[in-house]
Amino acid sequence: MMDRKVILLIISCLFCFCATAQSFRDDFISAFNANNMTKAEETLKAWDFANSNDPELYIAYFNYYTVKSQESSLLSATGYDRNYSKLALDFITEGIERFPTRFDMRIAKLTMLRILKNYPAYVEEVLNMIRYSKRIENNWKREEYMILDKAENMFYDAVFDSQVFLYSKKDPDLYHYIIRISEEMLKYYPQHIQSILSVSTVYVTQKEFDKSVDILTKALLIEPQNAIVMFHLANVYNKIGDKVNAKKYYELMIAHCQDNEEEEKLKESAKKRLLELK
Repeated sequence: MMDRKVILLIISCLFCFCATAQSFRDDFISAFNANNMTKAEETLKAWDFANSNDPELYIAYFNYYTVKSQESSLLSATGYDRNYSKLALDFITEGIERFPTRFDMRIAKLTMLRILKNYPAYVEEVLNMIRYSKRIENNWKREEYMILDKAENMFYDAVFDSQVFLYSKKDPDLYHYIIRISEEMLKYYPQHIQSILSVSTVYVTQKEFDKSVDILTKALLIEPQNAIVMFHLANVYNKIGDKVNAKKYYELMIAHCQDNEEEEKLKESAKKRLLELK
């Protein structure tokens, strides 16, 4: 049996180690918030030397180099210095590799890839997040390895946000990325209606209305009373001049509308469009 004094010594060392790690983090945050980047850099070096296996260190490095990339005199067209932004990405990538359940690290990397307009890498990162989410059953962590509240919802929202972001660029060359993300998402989460809506929107934009009708109809098989899907399906039918089905699904949408702000707005729009169809 291990000597009691040895056990107490180990516990004492662990306590000091944790306290030191927290101290480095506090010192970094204090310097960072005061925009004292020299002090922040000194703290990072000391922190790295003392404990390079602290997940918060990689978040700190990311924040430090992100700010440095904004303050550099060698800004690129994106408004960020290439070298510093690359360092920010390198550190957050290493952080993800070491601590893959940290959701905040993944969002940080996605944010930087958006800023740099590196859309291929951005999409690959979203796909990696989707695959890993299934592997861990969405047991994501946040700072200090605490359990992320409403992790599944936050993950769903992050994926949908990526689809909305790519569509917002209004660049036809990016549309296939939306479909790719949606298809990957639906492979693991067939109930993710937002991915179906995203694909449908792309099809409508590309004037592939039959494909849009098909995927929305399949969505209603998953959620037969989903008013938002009904509204989108009615809109597609309306666009192709099928007034009978357009009217049918606008009426169904109104009948199944839930008491929330989003669906109430769609309900009013459905009522207006029904009047136009008469």
